[in-house]
Amino acid sequence: MASRHITAGLTEEHVALRGMVREFVDAWVMPTASEREEKDEYPDDLIPKLAELGMFGITVSEEYGGSDMDYVSYGLIFEELARGWMALASLVYTTSSGGYLISSFGTEEQKARLLPDIVAGKRMSGIALTEPSTGSDLKEIKLTARREGDNYIVNGTKIFITHGKHANPLVTLVNTDPSIKPAHRGGISLLLIEHDTPGLSYGADFKKMGHRGLELCEVIFENAVVPASNLLGGVEGKGFYQMMGALDRGRIYMAGASTGMARASLEVALDYAKQRETFGKPIGEHQAIQHKLADMAIKVEAARLLYINAALKTEAEGRASAASGMAKIYATEMGVEVAYEAMRVLGGYGYIKEFPLERILRDQALMPIGEGTNEILRGVVAKEILANGL
Repeated sequence: MASRHITAGLTEEHVALRGMVREFVDAWVMPTASEREEKDEYPDDLIPKLAELGMFGITVSEEYGGSDMDYVSYGLIFEELARGWMALASLVYTTSSGGYLISSFGTEEQKARLLPDIVAGKRMSGIALTEPSTGSDLKEIKLTARREGDNYIVNGTKIFITHGKHANPLVTLVNTDPSIKPAHRGGISLLLIEHDTPGLSYGADFKKMGHRGLELCEVIFENAVVPASNLLGGVEGKGFYQMMGALDRGRIYMAGASTGMARASLEVALDYAKQRETFGKPIGEHQAIQHKLADMAIKVEAARLLYINAALKTEAEGRASAASGMAKIYATEMGVEVAYEAMRVLGGYGYIKEFPLERILRDQALMPIGEGTNEILRGVVAKEILANGL
């Protein structure tokens, strides 16, 4: 179903980009998304098509084959991809996050060796942050990387790592100087972990409620030997601040993706409301249903405007933690509400797998938790507005 949502403020290039991704999603993703999700199937066959569209180069400089798109384009891409299938949005996000970090902070050797293959879809990438005892508070990571000659010896475990087994390299947050307290003031670095790393292994995949199609796994380091040349940027102690830039992007991604899934939910409800009849007329002519549809549409538009605002502020200011936090909080909470309300419009049909709403609701359930829980982000937003106002 064609959407006529607000495009005010978008350039012709934004509208064209959105149309290109939407066309791909309508033709290649939506017809098979539920079947792929049911099989928990990694979308190998779609990777070349995504590469042709330039999706893996959206955060990479043009020098290495990327397009280094602006933040509004970034959000629009993930809205469209997630509207089709959240796993595909997640695959592009994880790989583009690794690409962003390498393109922004890597040495010339790291960029030349890794980025062209990432852009071409020949290498996937990703990021590894969470540990068994550490989630949103990255200052408390325990994974250690001790320098020995030309190598780092890495010990510890990362957990709940999306795309962890496919990422090559996996950009991994490590503690390179445990004596520094708090660690983010110079004790944390980023290492590029490649598949052939001695001492690297993977735990079993976690079985997930949603976001099926990409693995969520443990990544285990037992005296793993990583070349010192794989230290991102070649300088220790910068990892925390390097990663913060990626996480601001991540919050725009989460807001855009939740908006896309909410839009998909609304589209299903609108189509059903036009076709299903009760008491001699389509249910869309009943005021109770009309109010539900109107409320859903308002929330989707509000979420989109919030993430576009966060994207514009980030573009202008370099970082916009409050704006990106607001967008992520609102859009992800809204996404759960809209998926559930759409299910109620369909009644019993919304609860069965013939329609995509039960899949979307399961996928939306993770969004308030991922990329910094909404509880943590509310604290970030509050500190920003207490210090600087709105």
